[in-house]
Amino acid sequence: MRHILLGLLACGIAIPAFANDSAPPPPRPAPDAAQVGALLSSPLVQEIIATTVDQYADALLETHVGPLAKLTDTRDHVRPEDTLGDLAARSHPDYRRDLHNQTRHAVAATGQAARDIASLSAELKHTTERLRAALALTQAEVNAVR
Repeated sequence: MRHILLGLLACGIAIPAFANDSAPPPPRPAPDAAQVGALLSSPLVQEIIATTVDQYADALLETHVGPLAKLTDTRDHVRPEDTLGDLAARSHPDYRRDLHNQTRHAVAATGQAARDIASLSAELKHTTERLRAALALTQAEVNAVR
């Protein structure tokens, strides 16, 4: 019976490998700076990223630090049941709202920077082409003098 169960388990594990006989899709090219800028400039994307950061921060801020209360200065007012979030809320009551808003603003600024980089990149390409043309002309003039 044990061999039958092991055989069924092995078949169950192997079936997905045999079922997928197609080649994996080719990797997608990385987005360029303009695409990244457009994406990060979307208020919906900004909200999604800010909410994700909120969730990570909440997970960290649920860390209980109260057991260390006896090691802290009594002026810090750390109580045995405190979390990092409790301490943050005492020192800055609106820290959650501020973190969310600051994250949104940072994402928006990053989106603008990416759009600016894309714009500057295109301009630098045109500048490079003009410089190459000027260098070629100069080289031709030098060759003509020789």
